[in-house]
Amino acid sequence: MYDWNNPELLARLNAGSGSQGFNAWFGVQGLAAGDGKVEIIVPIKPELRQHHGYVHGGCIGALADMACAWAGAAAADQDVVTSSFTLHFLSPAMGDLLRAKAHTIRSGKTLATVEAEVWSEAEGREPKKVAAAIASIAILPQRRPRAA
Repeated sequence: MYDWNNPELLARLNAGSGSQGFNAWFGVQGLAAGDGKVEIIVPIKPELRQHHGYVHGGCIGALADMACAWAGAAAADQDVVTSSFTLHFLSPAMGDLLRAKAHTIRSGKTLATVEAEVWSEAEGREPKKVAAAIASIAILPQRRPRAA
């Protein structure tokens, strides 16, 4: 399904994400990663909904941010952190699942520019694009062993 998927990279990203408390609670799962691209999902559970029943905007933003960071890491093959992030909400998110797709526009030595889309999905309904994001992802220097 994903001819660009790198299973080893995907396993590393899923393991790193699963070791972080928020990500583990959130339920993020990577489906594919490689060639500067990722696709990740989060099941929509009641705790993610706001008072109108839609998915809380912070959850949509968190998923878009994660997708951008993962795509930046997939492009750089190094550890990364988000430097800046812009999110546009396009529609309320409802359904059973959020899906984020991100791809790296450009990756340099210290910074990657990545864009993402977040979709909501429900059985019997066409997926709906609910947000679009662009992020600057800082590529961290390779860690060197410390002198004793």
